[in-house]
Amino acid sequence: MTNEEIQRVMEFIIKQQESVSDRMEQMLELHAQSEKRISRLETAAVHLYNATAELSKKMTELAEAQAHTDQRVNALIDIIEQGRNGKSQN
Repeated sequence: MTNEEIQRVMEFIIKQQESVSDRMEQMLELHAQSEKRISRLETAAVHLYNATAELSKKMTELAEAQAHTDQRVNALIDIIEQGRNGKSQN
């Protein structure tokens, strides 16, 4: 191999190495961006989980309150019906 051929091979190798280095740098940056996105998604998932748990708790409280209201309305209906001697008003 002549000196000129060796020089061309060396230049080719250097260019390839620069290209690989540039691509590696881009991939590291993309990886860092992906890590940030994953972190934000995890945070959002935790918030969603907490909100869902709170909603479930509130729905249970609402169902209990509704049952209590139903009992009170039924008691009121019984009182009114007793006052009319069990007859409905037509």
